[in-house]
Amino acid sequence: MNEFTRLTVAEFLDRLADRTPTPGGGAVAAAAGALSCAMGRMVAAYSVGKKTSEEVRGRVEPAREKLRRLDELLRRLMAEDAVAYAHMTSVDRSDVPAHQAAVIAAVSVPLDIAAAASEALEVLDGLKADASRYLLSDLGVAAVMADATARSAAYSVRVNLPEVADPGTRDRLADDIRRIVGHCDRRRASIEAFVEDRLSA
Repeated sequence: MNEFTRLTVAEFLDRLADRTPTPGGGAVAAAAGALSCAMGRMVAAYSVGKKTSEEVRGRVEPAREKLRRLDELLRRLMAEDAVAYAHMTSVDRSDVPAHQAAVIAAVSVPLDIAAAASEALEVLDGLKADASRYLLSDLGVAAVMADATARSAAYSVRVNLPEVADPGTRDRLADDIRRIVGHCDRRRASIEAFVEDRLSA
């Protein structure tokens, strides 16, 4: 399944359009998150230069590195989502412990995708004040993409939640994804408000 990240954009889109279960929504969510992080890394790269103060550099460079790590994580999660889904659909339902473990894995991967998007938005929100004015539109794109990642991943979580047998576990997972999506919405709104204010000045 790791071949997803090795495909060209055109190849990935064609594979996505095929009548095959993977890649699917989880991989798309993770890909959107990776795009967000890559764009955030570009914003950070253009926001430091020879005349940048050590104080600003000390904020921007760690942000860029954090986004790089999240980018790598989301690329891995593209493949992990496909593996988890394929396993869940192939496991024998009569083997209840094995089936429940597979369901939890299929829910946990998109939950991790959403959590990574949430972390990315935290970093992007912290980056906004130091971002070059010429890259603010790109920062806005990164924020919207990360928010879309979490909202998209939430569908992959919720579609499988009814399969979780334990009510306490099911409620906890539902609360987790609601909390993450809410955090992402607030951070995206904060970034967009900042970008809109600066672009209209």
